[in-house]
Parts: sequence; structure tokens; C-alpha cells
Amino acid sequence: MSLDAPGAQPAGPADDAPPSSALRRALARARDGKPLDQGEAATLLHARGADLDRLLGYAGRARDGGLATAGRPGVITYSRKVFIPLTRLCRDRCGYCTFATVPGRLDSPYLSPDEVLAIARQGAALGCKEALFTLGDRPEDRWSAARDWLDANGYDDTLSYVRAMAIRVLEETGLLPHLNPGVLTWRDFQRLKPVAPSMGMMLETTAARPRTRRSGCGCWRTRGAARSRSPRAS
Repeated sequence: MSLDAPGAQPAGPADDAPPSSALRRALARARDGKPLDQGEAATLLHARGADLDRLLGYAGRARDGGLATAGRPGVITYSRKVFIPLTRLCRDRCGYCTFATVPGRLDSPYLSPDEVLAIARQGAALGCKEALFTLGDRPEDRWSAARDWLDANGYDDTLSYVRAMAIRVLEETGLLPHLNPGVLTWRDFQRLKPVAPSMGMMLETTAARPRTRRSGCGCWRTRGAARSRSPRAS
């Protein structure tokens, strides 16, 4: 159903919708290229129909202006990456995840060093510049198979193996490691920083509770929500 159709409801709860005057002010600031604060940005999330079309036009204009200022009008750059699924095991139980699996569905809890380097070399040969390490969050905390594999191969934990493979990929293929290892402490960051030009983490929300009974995605405290059985990122 179109959001503009009679009787259609906005995506968010009706009582959270901002006043129309607030939406007009936020659109005017976006139109004029003025900085938006957090409240104005949140207000613009409610733009629909013609208001949304205008907002997209303003955003496109800002993008094009930035590219022109950078000396590359109309050119959006990107970095070619090869994905290295170091392990598909994870301690979390996020209801929406299609990447994580169980040990019984894998030939091995982790890719071996030879497998990691084979993927990296194939990527380098195809012109990739980065090696994107994808993996679950500390699977040894949940799966004995992961713990046993790490012990047998001389690694204290998954992050130690990530670090070792990042070093080898960088030294042996020239690809720049980008790491997605899950929740990290400050000490973990310091361990990985020297071997990873960039790191990332998916963060859907910091909300402790879903906003409506229909939506629990990202919630870690409410029973039955997508992350209700997962450790909290803190």
C-alpha cells in the first residue's frame, strides 16, 4: 500500500510523528544547505510523498556539490573488497542473521590459513584492494568446537587468529585488512589497530526496548526480540 493512499499509516507510531511545522522547518534548512541537528534529522525521517521527494532532491544536490568541490564531479569512488568469512560461528543468537550457523553445518569451525590466503590472493588478482574479514562474535564463548580449534592451532581466542591472519594477508598479498570482529573492548582495539587500516561493526540500534509491540529488531532486553539472547554491546 502506498504511504500516500487514503488510510495509509506512516512507518513509525502515529504519536511519534512531528508537527507539520517542524517538518517544514527541517526541510527548509535542508533546502538551504544548513547544518541539521539531531532533532531535525529525526524529524526528516518522517518525510513522505512530495516531502520525501524534495528531501531526496536536496540530498542529491548536497552530494553533487561535495563531489564537485572534491574535484571529481559525478564520480563516486569505492574500494574493491574480497570477503573472507573467517568463521560463521558466533556466540550471539540474533533472530535476523543469515550468516551465522552451527558447527555441524561446517567442515571446520574456521578457515585455515591456507584457505584465507587463497581467497586473498584470488581477490588481489582480480584487482581488489581490501580484504574484508567477516566473522561471528567470539564464537569460542558458545561453541566448544571453536574453542577446541583455537587451542589445537595455538590461538588464545578468535581475535588472536584474526590478528594473525590480517598480518599474513597484508604481508603476503598487499591487501588492506578490514575487520568486522564484533564487540570489542578498548584493549581489543589496541591489539588490532596496528594490523587493520579500518574496522567496522553493525549497530542497528542502542535502544533497550522496541518502540512498538510490532518491532523488536535490535532490542537486547525484551524477551523474543531479535537480540534478546545476545550479549549487550557496552
